[in-house]
Amino acid sequence: MAFRSEILIKLDKKGRVLLPAAFRDELPADDRGAFVLYHSPTIPGLVNGNSRAGFDAMLERLRAEALGPKGSLKVALDDEAFDPAGYLSAGARTVSLEPDGRFTMPAEFVQALEATDGVMLVGKVEKFQLWNPARWQARRDAEREKMAAFVRGLSGGDA
Repeated sequence: MAFRSEILIKLDKKGRVLLPAAFRDELPADDRGAFVLYHSPTIPGLVNGNSRAGFDAMLERLRAEALGPKGSLKVALDDEAFDPAGYLSAGARTVSLEPDGRFTMPAEFVQALEATDGVMLVGKVEKFQLWNPARWQARRDAEREKMAAFVRGLSGGDA
């Protein structure tokens, strides 16, 4: 599974958008009827998406990393314990896909994206992101600079 590309997708008056075939094809074959959208924990106005299985696997990795082997028991028993996986899960929404690949964007995500007529769909390998197009362009420009600096910093090895 590898989500790739960046595609401007239109948002119709009913709040529906089309998840392109290239992205639908990256969802697990036995789980193509729906996917998960969730707010970025670090960037306001950014919405992440993933397959249900991919999202659940990420939550398990997050819980293991953040809480350690006994941490999940503490979270299960202590209602005041902070659970980062629970935080992400609470704001996540499972979104059903229509047979043609359209889905209705939950209003909370449309509002977070400040989407008027379209959103930028960006592949990020194991997940995809939905951006306000203007914010994505600014982010893309900044990432281009970071990529150039990264490449310049690569060593040539002993060849």
